[in-house]
Amino acid sequence: MKLFFAVLICICYSFSSPGATGTYFQQEVNYRIQVRLDDKTNELFASEAIDYTNNSPQQLSYLYFHIWPNAYKNTSTLFAKQLEQNGDLKFHFSKEEDRGFIDQLDFKVDGSTVKWEFAGDTIDICRIWLNHPLKSGEKITITTPFHVKIPIGIFSRLGHLGQQYQITQWYPKPAVFDGNGWNQIPFLNQGEFYSEFGTYDVDITVPKNYVLGATGDLINSSEEEQFITNKIAETQTWLEEFKRTGKQDLSFPPSDSTTKTLHFHQSRVHDFAWFCDKRYHILQGEVITPHEKKNVITRALFTDSEASMWVKALPYLHDAIYLYSLWNGDYPYHQVTAVDGGLSAGAGMEYPNITVVGNTANDFTLETVIAHEVGHNWFYGILGSNERKNPWMDEGINSFNENRYIETKYPNAKLIDGIGFEKLGTLLDLDRYLHKEEYYLTYLINARKSLDQPIQLPAGDYTTLNYGGIVYSKTAITFDYLMAYLGTKTMDSAMQVYYETWKYKHPQPRDLRTILEKVSQRDLSWFFDDMINSTKKLDYKILASRPVTNGYEVIVKNNGEIKGPVAICGIKNHALRGIVWYDGFWGTEVLSFPPVEEGVDYFMIDYNSDMPEINRNNNILRTSGLFKRVEPVKLQFLASLDRPDRTQIFWTPVAGWNDYNKFMFGVAAYNTLLPQRKFEYFFMPMFSGTTQSLSGSGSISANFPMNAGPIQQLTAKLSAERYAYSDVPFILHYNRLVPELDFTLRKREARSTIKQTIRARGIFLLVDDLHTDYSYGQISTSHKTDTTIFGNLTYTLQNSRKLNPYGFMVDYQGSQHIQKLSVVANYEITFPKKKSIEFRLFGGTFLKNDQNPVYAFRMSGENGPNDYLYDRTYLGRSETSGMLSQQFSETDGAFKTFSPWGASSTWLTAINIKSSLPYIPRQIRLFLDAGTCDPTALDKTNGSASFLYDAGIDISLIKNIFDIYFPLVMSPEIHDYLYMTRQFNYLETIRFTLNLKLANPFELIKNIAP
Repeated sequence: MKLFFAVLICICYSFSSPGATGTYFQQEVNYRIQVRLDDKTNELFASEAIDYTNNSPQQLSYLYFHIWPNAYKNTSTLFAKQLEQNGDLKFHFSKEEDRGFIDQLDFKVDGSTVKWEFAGDTIDICRIWLNHPLKSGEKITITTPFHVKIPIGIFSRLGHLGQQYQITQWYPKPAVFDGNGWNQIPFLNQGEFYSEFGTYDVDITVPKNYVLGATGDLINSSEEEQFITNKIAETQTWLEEFKRTGKQDLSFPPSDSTTKTLHFHQSRVHDFAWFCDKRYHILQGEVITPHEKKNVITRALFTDSEASMWVKALPYLHDAIYLYSLWNGDYPYHQVTAVDGGLSAGAGMEYPNITVVGNTANDFTLETVIAHEVGHNWFYGILGSNERKNPWMDEGINSFNENRYIETKYPNAKLIDGIGFEKLGTLLDLDRYLHKEEYYLTYLINARKSLDQPIQLPAGDYTTLNYGGIVYSKTAITFDYLMAYLGTKTMDSAMQVYYETWKYKHPQPRDLRTILEKVSQRDLSWFFDDMINSTKKLDYKILASRPVTNGYEVIVKNNGEIKGPVAICGIKNHALRGIVWYDGFWGTEVLSFPPVEEGVDYFMIDYNSDMPEINRNNNILRTSGLFKRVEPVKLQFLASLDRPDRTQIFWTPVAGWNDYNKFMFGVAAYNTLLPQRKFEYFFMPMFSGTTQSLSGSGSISANFPMNAGPIQQLTAKLSAERYAYSDVPFILHYNRLVPELDFTLRKREARSTIKQTIRARGIFLLVDDLHTDYSYGQISTSHKTDTTIFGNLTYTLQNSRKLNPYGFMVDYQGSQHIQKLSVVANYEITFPKKKSIEFRLFGGTFLKNDQNPVYAFRMSGENGPNDYLYDRTYLGRSETSGMLSQQFSETDGAFKTFSPWGASSTWLTAINIKSSLPYIPRQIRLFLDAGTCDPTALDKTNGSASFLYDAGIDISLIKNIFDIYFPLVMSPEIHDYLYMTRQFNYLETIRFTLNLKLANPFELIKNIAP
């Protein structure tokens, strides 16, 4: 009966779908391609003939063609620019001989030469002008020879690694012409494809000892079938030897001097790819589809590289074909192949009938990738959505099926399974989280900061993190949410109707929505308008519960922006005793919950974690007790993920040292690392045995992400710290309290690498100082406390692009003593192998100054005694001699050699240059500093000078954290000062930076996301 109704629904849709009413049309493109591989020069020599049928209602004067190998031709293509913007500079700095292109094109239509041209500046798209318009219903034959220089396989999808070949997006291909017009799209690494369906007949000529896998079925080649049979037998023999010895051989054998030509045929596909390697082993099996009981041949082609995992690949192929067929509709082709390849565009890449998989860490990862890529035969292959405009329709829905695959085969699979650190995961309480939490967490990282983007966007508009966190992960968990609400039977029925209605066609989002709503008989506006098309957040809060005659009443409030369905669950003895799904609502609702025989300890929203809520910490309410909403405290070592049923306090032992407190030991307590919470705290008290006192630091902050306006996030923060800063003649401490407001400005475009922030803060200092008393004819020294208040306003612009990054900062400091303004600009010119030249420009002036030398600009940068705001960490804050006095910070003039020359209470400017050297490790650099200041501010005891310089060697052990500077050249004034005051002890001229606050691991982890 279920099959009958499914067929009936499909028949109804066949009459109501756009294709039946005449509003939908689809072009037909059939290919005949002959190609020869030259594995000495890594080139393809080919020709093609394309039968193009115009099924559109209008005549065409031209056709757009994709000639995607040209994306690899130079660094001006959109592919190259996207790689650069994503921070991948391999292609930008590649050698010309390692790049690729397509040429020798000579387009003819029905035998006559036609004019063709590149589409503007985009050399991987061209336009062919037809000599005669192609009318509706007519067919033409387009022919051209072509030659492809294959790039090395470290950039993207097309390439070779030695004599292993990934031949993808390799032939001239017409763009899709549909109801929206032409869909001419450049090749991109982030963003996939959209192509016309048709039939492929492809002849591939390679040296005879290559093992080759391709789209389609091998036609009329008994010799190659015997070759494959022999290879399968050889693989079994090799496998026995491999099990005994584990021996690997990754060398390429010589190519056979003779060649073979293999003919592949496949209809109803929209692409053709092939892969070959002389080292491939072959495993072969078959699987029977669940509905039509059709046999499908499965093959795994792999080298010795990860053979211990690949020998288990056939069951992964079988299960993926079977389960995807069960849920969506039977796999229609005769074979499916998985290939082990050195992929450079993600973990795997899909093509009709065949998928390539890159290096994987373990068996579980390999299985997940194979299942995902095989699944693309449905979501991209058979259901040919426009991946460039609607990437969620293939990657996202496929990830939903991938997660369902894992949950079906491994219902208890954990988030930490297969990562190699399972024991650590158990220690961090991560073994309680199921596999699906991976998708939820990657969505949450940006969503908590309002840096997420809608699911419905073109692929190229996403940031790198959102492409994974939204297109893949959020789509997967939102469809899982939908399935939990509708039920698996309804979801399967809808997806099978979608499959039968739109297979071998180009469905749009509205087509999927229409089918889901009609099959489920539900209004899914909340899903498509809000979950898919917006960044609105889902969040329900449970307020109260009470027993009533026929069960319970549970009061729930919608705290979010989406009127999605909500699951209320009754829990007894930590086990689920009842679950009811309710349609979404606004405001507060009283929900009737049925009686539970054993009773209910607490009610919980979404016990099974099906709802992609932004906040799960308001989901639990106990039915008894004084503090029904307060969860038991969970002290957790180091870190974990959010637990809705616990109030988590993370902790870790800490230790510190400075020259006055000496060793300090304590504990850090905090409530978050990732993802961001609205309210966060961090406390790090430590005890010093030397001073017999407490020291340490702490902060509390509130984060307010904003969905609109110029401010993307506002953070209000209060921080405090206390440390000793001197021990002469006794221990002196400073105490610091800093309230601040941090404004992160919204980017004009999400993918922009420019980040702008404004920080406003007050700095309250209570500093122990010495008080000398001369009364009664005696001199005595005692403590006193100086109180100083500063205001500080800082604007920062940072372009973190990988190629030639730059930054700009304006800083204002004010107190009753000073008003001080400074500007810093940075620019870095990047070279291959992470070499660079860095430029820093500084300019500063006083708007007001009471001539206190403490506040002066300094050409030599800031050291411990000059850090009057106590902004930085110095191991010997008050030292003026010895090694600890040689720690400094690259502020003001940032000279690496110390000198009192250039201490200015009016103005100062400087330039600083650091440069890597060819053929020398990048950690070793040259530095050059030059600067000038108000000469009236200089000590004139040895004459005046307004221009200073120094130069030397920088050993950067940890960039921007730990650098050691060895001066070699310096101004005569600096040299003379050192000679007179320190007898020019060279060791005392060596200085170092140690930016420990920048290296705070908690801050670094929290700021992984942009």
